[in-house]
Amino acid sequence: MSLITVSQLGQAFFAAADILRGRMDASQYRDVISAMLVLKRVSDQPGILRVPDRARWSQIVDYEGKAPGRVLNEALWELEQSNPEVLKDVFEAVDFDVRLSPAELKALVGHFDRIPLNDGDLEFGDTVGRAYDHLLGAFADSEGKRGGDFFTPRSVVRLMVRLVGPRKGQSVYDPFAGSGGMLVQAGRYVEEHGGEGADLALFGQEMNAATCSTARLNLLLHGLTDSSVLCGDTLTDPLHSLENGHLRRFDRVLTNPPFSMNYSEKEMRHPERMKYGWTPERGGKADLMNVQHVLATLRPDGIGAVVTPHGVLFRGGAEAEIRQGIVEDGRLEAVIGIGPNVFHGTAIPACILVLRGTDGTPMDQRGQVLFVNAEREVVTGRSQNRLEPQNVEKIVGAFREWSDIPGFSRVVSLDEIADNGFNLNIRRYVDAGPPAEPSLDVRAALFGGVPRSEVDTEMGRFQVFGIGVADLFTTKGSGYLDFLGSGCEATAARIPELAAARERDFVDHCRSWWRATESRIAELAGTSRLLMLRSRLLASFREELLPAGILDRYQLTGAFAAWWDVRQDDLRSLDLRGFPGVIDRWAVADGRPPYLPGNLARERVLDVLGNDLCSRVERLAAAERQGLVDVYRAWGDRYGTSYTDLERQSEAAAERLRTRLQELGYT
Repeated sequence: MSLITVSQLGQAFFAAADILRGRMDASQYRDVISAMLVLKRVSDQPGILRVPDRARWSQIVDYEGKAPGRVLNEALWELEQSNPEVLKDVFEAVDFDVRLSPAELKALVGHFDRIPLNDGDLEFGDTVGRAYDHLLGAFADSEGKRGGDFFTPRSVVRLMVRLVGPRKGQSVYDPFAGSGGMLVQAGRYVEEHGGEGADLALFGQEMNAATCSTARLNLLLHGLTDSSVLCGDTLTDPLHSLENGHLRRFDRVLTNPPFSMNYSEKEMRHPERMKYGWTPERGGKADLMNVQHVLATLRPDGIGAVVTPHGVLFRGGAEAEIRQGIVEDGRLEAVIGIGPNVFHGTAIPACILVLRGTDGTPMDQRGQVLFVNAEREVVTGRSQNRLEPQNVEKIVGAFREWSDIPGFSRVVSLDEIADNGFNLNIRRYVDAGPPAEPSLDVRAALFGGVPRSEVDTEMGRFQVFGIGVADLFTTKGSGYLDFLGSGCEATAARIPELAAARERDFVDHCRSWWRATESRIAELAGTSRLLMLRSRLLASFREELLPAGILDRYQLTGAFAAWWDVRQDDLRSLDLRGFPGVIDRWAVADGRPPYLPGNLARERVLDVLGNDLCSRVERLAAAERQGLVDVYRAWGDRYGTSYTDLERQSEAAAERLRTRLQELGYT
C-alpha cells in the first residue's frame, strides 16, 4: 500500500471539518477534531502515550448500544488520567455530547476509522503533525482577526527560527505560544541540521486555555514530548520559574505577542523584568513590556526574536527611554521590517526585533544595529500577503552576513541612532522605495540624443547579455548618443534576439551544474544524509552561476531556496527511500501505477528535480532580459522625441494645413 502524504492526510482532516461545519464555530470544531485525532493516533501508533482499554480506538468503534458521545468522553477522560503529565486539562473544553447528534458523531468516528495513523502507513514521522498544523492554518484563515491570536504564519515562524538558530541540547521558550508553531519549528530546525527535535527542551505559556491545549496537542502530534506549555497571562504572571522563585532563563526565545494590549503594573509579578522602564498602562502600549519580558528570560548568551508593531520603534515618552536603554546596553542586534498584511487579522506592517542576553551582541558587532527593510519582500495574495522561501533566504542572508545591501539592509552605528533620538524607524535608515529617476537632461530634451552618462549607468546589465552600446545607439557628439535609424521601438524589439545566445548559455550552464551534481545526490539517496547537503549545494550552485553576472547572488539564492522548499518532501523521500520512494509518492499524487525499474527511476527523478530548478533560473533570466527592454523603452519615452523634433513636426503640420486651405480656396 502507498504511504500517506501530508497533503492526503490534510485533505482527510479537512473532510472531517466539513462534517462539523455549520454546527459550531471553527474554534469548537478545532477542539473536537483535535480530540478525535489524538484518540485515533495514540491507538494506531503504540508508544506515544499510555492507552487504557477504554480509550482504545477498537473500543470506541464498537459502541453499539451505547451513546457515542458518552463513549468518546469517557475515552478522553481515561486517556488523560493515564497521561496526566502530558494531557492534564487539555480536553477540558471538549464535550462530544454538545451540539453533535449521534448520527454526526457516528459519521465522524467512521471517517477517522478509515484514516490509518500508524507510522508504517505514513510517509514521514512528522506527517500527522504537519497535516494538523496545516489544519490549524486553515482554521486561522476562517477565523479572521481571531486567527491571529493563536496562529503565526509559518513563513514568519521559519524566518524567526532561522534568525536565532536553536541548537541540539538547548532550551527554547515562547511566552505567548499560541498554537505552538514556534516551538514545533524550532524542533524541526534542529532535525534539519542533523539533530533530533526531541533533543530540545521546549517551554511555552499561553493565556487562552483552549489555545494552550491546542499548542500542547500540536507538540504531541509532532513527537515533541519534552515540553512544558502552561496556561496563564505571561506578562502579569510568568509561570516558568526555578525552585528559588527566580524566573527560568532560556537559550532561545521566540514569540509573537498580541499587539497593542493594556496591562496593570499593580498586578504584575516579577517587576524586575522591566529594567528599562514602564510604558503607560492604558492606550495599548504593552508591546515594549513584552519585549522586556523576552530580554529578562534570555540567558546571558541567549538570542531572542519577537514580533512587534512598528509603533514601538518611534513612539516617544517612556517608550523612547526604554528603547534607549535597550540599545545602549547592546541588547538589540537587528530590526527587520516585514511588509503589510502578512499576519492574520491585521493589515498593518510589523517588525521583528532580534535581541541578545546580557552578554550583548557579538564583539565584532558591538556599537551597531542592523536594519533590514523587507517591506517589499512579500508576495501579494488574494486576502493575505506572504513571505516566500526566496524572501526568507534574502533576509536571513543579510542578517548572517551583517551586510549593507542598498535599499534593503544597513549596519547603523549607535552614534547615528543616538543622533536620531533613539528613533528606530526603519525607513529612517533604509529606504526600500524604487530608485529615483535621473533628472531630465535639458540639452537632450531640447536638441535630441541620449546622455551617455545615463546609458553608462545601466550598460553593465546589457553587457552581461552580450549587448554593446553599438547594438543600441549611434554616436551623436560629445557626451550624447542617438537612437539607431530603425527607431527606438524596433531596437527594443531586437533586444531579446541580441540577448538570446548569452541567455541560452547561462541556462545551459545551470543544466551542466545539475548534471555534475546528480552523482552527489545519487550517492546519498536512501542514506538519511541527503538533506544535510543543502548548504553545500547552495554554495556550489551560486559559485557556479554568479560569474555570468545575469543573476545576482540574492536571485540565485532565492531560486535555489524556492526550489528546495517546493521539492523538500521529494528530497526527504529520496533521502529515506531512494529513487523508488519518490516515484511512489508521485504516482500517488497522479493516480497512476508507481513502478519503474531502478535505473529509469533514478533518471526520471533527477530529470524532474533538475528541470524544475533550471526552469526557475530560466524564468529569472528571462525577467532580467525583459528588464533591459523596459530600460531601453524608458530612454525612448524620455528622449525619443526632442523639443526640436516637436518644433519641426509642428512646422510641418502648419505647412500641410496652409497647403490644404489653399487647395480649398482659402487664402
